[in-house]
Amino acid sequence: MMNVSEQVSPLAEAQIETDTVTNIALPVFASVLKQFLFQLDSIDAKVMRKLRQTVLAQISLCLSSLEERQNLNAWISGNTDQLQINIGLVNMQNCVHHAYISACDYFGPSRADQILTQVIKETENLPIAREFAPGNLL
Repeated sequence: MMNVSEQVSPLAEAQIETDTVTNIALPVFASVLKQFLFQLDSIDAKVMRKLRQTVLAQISLCLSSLEERQNLNAWISGNTDQLQINIGLVNMQNCVHHAYISACDYFGPSRADQILTQVIKETENLPIAREFAPGNLL
């Protein structure tokens, strides 16, 4: 039996649950983001360089610290293999949304929908998607 000092407060339980979801979602988020940017690059490298910069600028708005923005840029640039940022699920969703909106501005919503749908389907086939469905990032 747990004594009073060992009991976990509802707020602490909620934080543990949030941290767990974030830890499970981060690899899925990383995969979606990387595949999305890869798809954009494969369409037209010259135009995509500018679009990639726009997407990264929008995503950086979701990150709270300069260090996290630098980690994101290093990861996107391929200078590090692992995305190391402290970002909650809502901010992950906001980042995906900002990336989608940026693609809409360049290609229109129909083409942006096709790209995002393809990325989500590809990510659903990865083992990491068994624990967290990529569609939860939308």
